[in-house]
Amino acid sequence: MAAVLVLLYAQPLTRIAQLTIDDVLQADDEGLVRLGDPPSPVPAPFAGMLLSYLSQRPNTMIASNPDARWLFPGDHLR
Repeated sequence: MAAVLVLLYAQPLTRIAQLTIDDVLQADDEGLVRLGDPPSPVPAPFAGMLLSYLSQRPNTMIASNPDARWLFPGDHLR
């Protein structure tokens, strides 16, 4: 999922790793990702996968903080 975001939006992996679940939006049957203002639309095939990933994020039970709002949970540096 992170690799597709890197390829679609030409953002460095460090920027993608900083995304939170609040940065993924759904409006009018369209997926959006907040990389700036305004949020960027997500292409239709990938939007469904991203929203599905959002509802079933892996690693939330083994993350250092299971209540973290990171899109890609794990051991993030602060």
